[in-house]
Amino acid sequence: AVGPDGTVYSASEDGTRRAWSGTDGSHLRTLGGRTLPVYSLAVGGPNGAVYGGATGTIRVWSGTDGSCQGTLEGDQGHPVETLAVAKDGTLFAGNADHSIRVWSDGEHLRTLIGHTDWIAALVIGTQGRLYSGSYDTTIRVWSVANGTHLSTLKGHTASVLTMAVGLDGTVYSGSSDTTIRVWSGDDGKLLRTLLGHSRSILSVAVDGGGTIFSRAKDDTMRVWCGATGTCRHILSVSVGYSGGYSAPLVIGQDGKVYTFDSEMVCVSVW
Repeated sequence: AVGPDGTVYSASEDGTRRAWSGTDGSHLRTLGGRTLPVYSLAVGGPNGAVYGGATGTIRVWSGTDGSCQGTLEGDQGHPVETLAVAKDGTLFAGNADHSIRVWSDGEHLRTLIGHTDWIAALVIGTQGRLYSGSYDTTIRVWSVANGTHLSTLKGHTASVLTMAVGLDGTVYSGSSDTTIRVWSGDDGKLLRTLLGHSRSILSVAVDGGGTIFSRAKDDTMRVWCGATGTCRHILSVSVGYSGGYSAPLVIGQDGKVYTFDSEMVCVSVW
């Protein structure tokens, strides 16, 4: 995750949470609190808070000094797989119990129900929309303001594992079906499908110019032209251990691309 000042945050199942300079890649600090596995990270809201999803809880840290600010209690039996933060600080947490929990100022507001399998990806889009991607192969579109289900995007034939949103509202989704699908942020229409990876897409990101970056279990990172969907570059980037389904790809504010292996042991800057 990337903070408003360009700081890059990483977390690992070994319980460590670290902040890195987005300028030179140096280690800035370790986020405080009890050591516990963290499966998802997000940064946002008016104060730039850092959120980390664990099993049944969400830890909250200061984006300024890394101190632990508190814990949000959820379903104790399921991991928080993905997080997203709206501009006003509303926090959305996607869980292995198929639900999305919504929080504001530390209070649980509502739970969004509709998916029939694990929720693996959440992103905030334009026009006040939240997009959720699930192992049930669908992407659901919700109102950020009140949680109303607006529509369902269908097309993937296997789990939706990762999503990103461009500055123009275009939505990008990566799946275990080895494809990246590009959707209109206006009406949800499928614009194009990107083909090339040979295994599950683990992470997708888009920069300010519309260039698309994707990582897959085939140990490659592909760089795509956003306008045409043409693959421009194929880079060798190891995911890590073969069973991993987490290989984050983050674009910093200065355009640098950060890749993490599945065990969060290695951080590479491109």
